[in-house]
Amino acid sequence: MALSVFLAAPCLPGTARAELPEPADFTVEYFVTDEAGDRVRTMTEKDHLQFLNRARCQCGQQVGIDLRMVNPSEDNARQLRGFIGTQCAVAETALAGQFRRCGELFAELIPALAAGVTGAFHPLFLASGVDPTSPSRGIHLSDTRLSSASCDTPITGEAGLWMCSPSENAFSGCQQDEFFIGPTDALSGLSGIPRLAFDFQPPLVQATDLTVEPGNGAVELSWNVPTSGDIQGYRVLCEEVDGGAAPGLDFPAPAATDAPDGQAYFTAGNLCGDQPFSTVDVVAPEVTDPNTCGNGVVEAGEACDDGLDNADDGLCDRSCNLRVSPSLHALDWAHVCSDHIPFSATSVVIDGLDNGKTYNFVLVPHDLVGNPRAHAHVVTATPDESLPDLLPSEAEGCACTSSAEGHGLFVMSLGTLALLALRRRR
Repeated sequence: MALSVFLAAPCLPGTARAELPEPADFTVEYFVTDEAGDRVRTMTEKDHLQFLNRARCQCGQQVGIDLRMVNPSEDNARQLRGFIGTQCAVAETALAGQFRRCGELFAELIPALAAGVTGAFHPLFLASGVDPTSPSRGIHLSDTRLSSASCDTPITGEAGLWMCSPSENAFSGCQQDEFFIGPTDALSGLSGIPRLAFDFQPPLVQATDLTVEPGNGAVELSWNVPTSGDIQGYRVLCEEVDGGAAPGLDFPAPAATDAPDGQAYFTAGNLCGDQPFSTVDVVAPEVTDPNTCGNGVVEAGEACDDGLDNADDGLCDRSCNLRVSPSLHALDWAHVCSDHIPFSATSVVIDGLDNGKTYNFVLVPHDLVGNPRAHAHVVTATPDESLPDLLPSEAEGCACTSSAEGHGLFVMSLGTLALLALRRRR
């Protein structure tokens, strides 16, 4: 995908617009940070498009930025300003419009930019502008308060660095035609200034008709796949019904600094627990129907509230009581009992289970950037040694793949399923 661009505006003779710097005068590089905010690695183009999900926003995993002016002018008294956000040029002057003013990255003279500027910002600055009542707007200042959009708001978009050169006139700050860098699509790819995609929205599409069949030391889950949608793949989570213990199959959890591969999901609990890497002050959204089970907000007297996903056979029932352990409901990675399952698969066998124990199973679709949404229905099964083996042997042409160091996940190909069906008919 092409990267971000020079914000085109008509050149007006006799104004400061004709004297604006060019995007080619700057080099800009984003980088991945760790829990301490330290630089780990330079972001790739894939990171630009797939790294920023809801969990990383909730954990406040900051995005680092390096900027340098490589072709500085001789006007050392000239100030340039940089912002992080969406539609910064419009929001800077249209204070009562759709967009709020962006967080400020820097306000520096030419010599400082020639030496280089480095900063880091909370991912929410890409999606949310500064609240009009905020006492400051610096991305590094703790009293900067963002408007009502939060990491829990299901929003996607592209944003990034904007730069302007304020002229000496009767107007304070930057005017819209004084911006010369912005992540718009108008001339995509011409400037080499990267834009960042953010996606805080879990999959909208659900798999359907989820069933489970027990076997000898294993179970087989089956479902139907939507014809289209934003599901990249699946994981299966499981626990013992008695006590909620995870089966201990030891699938490695993804790390916060991993490059995106589309094969894992992320939650704030798995990524940072109850210790976010950084925080930002946000105007709390108003709850329009308080004290209501089903509004998606856990309130007094509720153990859970999954909104429209509350169900009598769900993770959270219609009375906002948990039907599974709190850790399974939170999609704790310790409960993962399958490798990545591709979107096109409609069946998976979970092996390595104890006969005689009853297990809960939850299918978790996730999107390309790793936002999960648990399937609304929990299925339960009890493996038993008297039941058939669910995994074909190698002699029967098994085209299975094993993972998690022999703990027994096998994702079946369509050919394997046909062989298995033939075997059962025999």
